[in-house]
Amino acid sequence: MAANAQKEQDLRAQILSKRQQIEFEKNNLEAEQELSPENRENPDVAEEAKNFDDPAENAVDTTDLKALKSAENELNDLLKQLKDFDHN
Repeated sequence: MAANAQKEQDLRAQILSKRQQIEFEKNNLEAEQELSPENRENPDVAEEAKNFDDPAENAVDTTDLKALKSAENELNDLLKQLKDFDHN
């Protein structure tokens, strides 16, 4: 029984850690989007007007987005493991 309690505690610690990682990565992406050169251009410039409605992902590194998505998937897997563990 103590092993189960330890496993549950480990899962909860991993979930907390993963949530913190995701929050950190989201904050970094938001800061990168805000500081992107595209966001500092004069909106009256024709090129800026053309790109005005582009998704924010265009202003950040796709590697960073993939890492964030991967971390979110890992968190979902950990949450599923905890849910399955709680049902046993």
